[in-house]
Amino acid sequence: MNLSVAEDRLAADRFIPQHAFGKNAPGDLSSGFAAPWQLSQIRPAKFADAVEPSHSNGSQPNVVIAGTNQRNNPLRRELSRTYAEDQLFVGFRFLYEPAKLDQGIDPEFFVLWLDRTQGSDQAVHSIGVPNIGIHMADRGPSRGKNVFMVRFGAGQVAWSRTEMEPGKTYRVIAKLSKQTAGTRNGYSQIQLWVDPQSDDAEQPILSLSNQDGIHQFRWIGFATGGKTEREDRIRVDDVVLSRSWQDAFTFLSDSTDPSSLHHAMNPPAVTWDHPIDFTTDIFPILRDRCFGCHAGDYPDSGFRLDVRNELLGFSTGHVLAIPGESHSSPLLKALTTKSEAERMPPDEAPLADMEVAKIRAWIDQGLKWDDALLPTPKIESDHWAFLPIKRPAVPVRSTGPVDDETTGSRHPIDVFIHARQKEIGVQPTAPADRRTLVRRLYLDMLGLPPTVAQTEAFVNDTSADAYEKLVDALLLSPHYGERMARYWLDLARWGESQGYQHDIPRPFAWRYRDYVIDAFNSDKSYAQFLREQIAGDELQPYTDDALIATGFLAAARISGNQLDKLQQRTDVMMDIVDNTTSALLGLTMECAQCHNHKFEPIMQRDYYALMAFFANGQLGNYKLRDTPSVPADEIQNWFTSDSYRFYLSEAKKRKVVPGDYPVHTWGFYSPRTGDKQVQHLPVVNRSPLPYSPDFLSEKTTHVLIRGDVRSPGLRVEPAWPAVLGETPSQLLPTPRQALADWLSSAQNPLVARVWVNRLWQSHFGRGLVETPSDFGTHGAAPTHPLLLDWLASELIDNDWSTKHIHRLIVTSATYRQSGVSVAANLELDLDNKTLWRWPQRRMEAEVIRDSILVATGELNRLVGGPSVAPQRDEQALRRTIYLSQRRSQMPDVMTMFDAPDGVRSCSRREVSTVALQPLYLLNSPFVVKRAEQLARIVRDQAGDDPEAQIHVVFEQTLGRAPMAAEVRLAMGLLERSDTDSGVGGADGNVSPELIRLCHSMMNLNEFVYIP
Repeated sequence: MNLSVAEDRLAADRFIPQHAFGKNAPGDLSSGFAAPWQLSQIRPAKFADAVEPSHSNGSQPNVVIAGTNQRNNPLRRELSRTYAEDQLFVGFRFLYEPAKLDQGIDPEFFVLWLDRTQGSDQAVHSIGVPNIGIHMADRGPSRGKNVFMVRFGAGQVAWSRTEMEPGKTYRVIAKLSKQTAGTRNGYSQIQLWVDPQSDDAEQPILSLSNQDGIHQFRWIGFATGGKTEREDRIRVDDVVLSRSWQDAFTFLSDSTDPSSLHHAMNPPAVTWDHPIDFTTDIFPILRDRCFGCHAGDYPDSGFRLDVRNELLGFSTGHVLAIPGESHSSPLLKALTTKSEAERMPPDEAPLADMEVAKIRAWIDQGLKWDDALLPTPKIESDHWAFLPIKRPAVPVRSTGPVDDETTGSRHPIDVFIHARQKEIGVQPTAPADRRTLVRRLYLDMLGLPPTVAQTEAFVNDTSADAYEKLVDALLLSPHYGERMARYWLDLARWGESQGYQHDIPRPFAWRYRDYVIDAFNSDKSYAQFLREQIAGDELQPYTDDALIATGFLAAARISGNQLDKLQQRTDVMMDIVDNTTSALLGLTMECAQCHNHKFEPIMQRDYYALMAFFANGQLGNYKLRDTPSVPADEIQNWFTSDSYRFYLSEAKKRKVVPGDYPVHTWGFYSPRTGDKQVQHLPVVNRSPLPYSPDFLSEKTTHVLIRGDVRSPGLRVEPAWPAVLGETPSQLLPTPRQALADWLSSAQNPLVARVWVNRLWQSHFGRGLVETPSDFGTHGAAPTHPLLLDWLASELIDNDWSTKHIHRLIVTSATYRQSGVSVAANLELDLDNKTLWRWPQRRMEAEVIRDSILVATGELNRLVGGPSVAPQRDEQALRRTIYLSQRRSQMPDVMTMFDAPDGVRSCSRREVSTVALQPLYLLNSPFVVKRAEQLARIVRDQAGDDPEAQIHVVFEQTLGRAPMAAEVRLAMGLLERSDTDSGVGGADGNVSPELIRLCHSMMNLNEFVYIP
């Protein structure tokens, strides 16, 4: 190729498979493109599984495009600048694969288009837009035949007499001309060549002139149509845009190695023609000029040159050197660029021509390596959390008097705890009294305080096993599942809306909440609990519950403002990966979206390999089979009035009628691996994520270079992080089921540890590992590592029973001790990390509100069912977990008292102390009404006797009798003021003083703290 021809080249791509979509073709031939190829989410183009040599006319092109029976733009790409020149040539190679069945002449449609904008996956690209391809002629001599054609729209078509032959590879060139020159004038002529010879430049087979076309273009793409059946397969490659016919022809006809094009245009200053010896020729250059910034586990640059796999892009997806293709290797470009700001090594003299020549030859000769000199490092770590769980022996207790005087307990947990206390020199406090214990246990296990009758029943039970019986009773309570579900919903970042700016409701997301409640109430094995949430749509036999369980994955938000569908989908996938690793593995992996983790032995490849498990699935509404239906008009009772109106208006725009929905859930489903009978239903969002079974079934995952969705690197297959063990070559029965099985296997070092730590935290307010979602190298070390592993072993050995761990914890003396402060202990363990006393803590927002309703006897204890809108709160008075939780309109009490907003996983709630909290409890109409109701109860039980009223209100709110000093203070509150007036009660007027006393009791620290 001569240089004058090369200068005519505007943009080109050979579609070399190892470069994937969007990689520059050899010799920077695709420098005319601004970004990688964009794939359709309806059914994307893909590289053929087996590719024949692609640079001769008779070979099969590399890229496969399949039909969809509808308009689809499977492959499109933006050019580096807008073109409005008077004439341009576009060329490509394509082949229509023969039909598997001989059905006679089958109407076909396939075109290449050039337009000003990319449009959507289903954009028509026809009105005034140049189209070049094949179609069945509807008139003229070729009528009824699939022939080559050109057009500017349906009414501006020219049909050739050249009939398309399936199975034959064609070279197609088209000339776009402005018959009236000028940048603002439109392209009005298309001329077409099919398999031209070198002297055919003036002999097109078809010409369409004097048309009304667009005047400029910025995008190029391929399109199929309604006549392109799902079984149709079209192959394309070798796209070129040029100013000259000869250049386009040469590009399509050239059968030489593409590297020759680069060398012809950019011959190297110095060449090295001898065999390269890595140890003597290359290693000294890398060591002296590169390894300062590009070697070691955590290189400052982010790229390693001391590992061959990393040169090939193994962990980051960013290929630095392509064996045999130095001309397109970023490494060589970085060494030879004329830009001083970009040339490597920085701030130093460039490599000598001979050094560059050796590196070029080294790459072209196959990137040979000395594994003895620079071995591939193994991904391993001696960090405690990544080591296998080994059941530790329970420490042997001494029998000295000190031991007997302190705990007197042989409970395994107490023995582990006391061993650490003994090392520090602290002494545990005495057991709490029975009234404290019963209140603590109810609040802790159920999130509800005991009633007066429940308190008295326990206090008066003098049997030796009274406490153990109470524990068992609470574990069987249906309210236990509600309490545990709230912890899990925090982790799952659950909400009943899409999130982001519009935050459109997800009406049936509450089914997942109920699934979680039921799972904990039934003590479902944690292993099965995870299996259903990770792969519920794939499990056989199918159950509605398992599909509903995928709400864990589906809790991810979807931006209705994001029109870039590739970015929209990637954001969802990243959310799923981030939440799954955080909630289940206790790892922070977000850093690995863009680069190898700076602190953990986690590669960028690990991140996207985890994403590959979920890549073939999608969030959405999915039909259920065996679940009773709920009338569609009930939705208005689940959200605020404005939310419901907004939902209906958006549904109308999407042409969705909520009343037409069959019974369904908000979940996650893969048409590739899920139950084939699952039916997807339309999603209401401003700009929904497109749902296409074809796209999802064929979706592959690539490492995103620097986390950029437009820069796909190497393809990855599903795998868990290498540091946690080798992923089997076959993931059976499906990859996600294999992932779920691995998560709950005894060999997994993290899942059991993370879960028992969360359970410990749920009781003591702080885990044995203080960073519950960060078990990595920069997370906190466990305060009691042996106890952590013993509890993890207990979980695994007892069929992953969550209730078993709860029972162990709450029956220990450590849990039952008082919260009394001891000065000597404070000096040795100020933060109470050895748990020498009970760590009092403020109740969560939901428990505060629910406790108020228990005190007034108004709590509706119904378990499960749709959510309750704020406007129906007074009529329903259900537990807070059932209040509507649209992410942008969380219940007031949750907003005030540090509840999460469902945006990301919450492993431990913050506890703030701000003025708005007591103001809420003092001024909230909800709390004021509850104070009035409590005053009525007190009046009914105690009459007008002030001292009796004080005793009743203390028992109703705090579960105990008042002390003498408290009686005196309360009597002061009951003194009548001249300005006070009564309010209506159940049996007449209730004094405002009594209401004031009841209201004050609900504001006490003792009322809002777990004792």
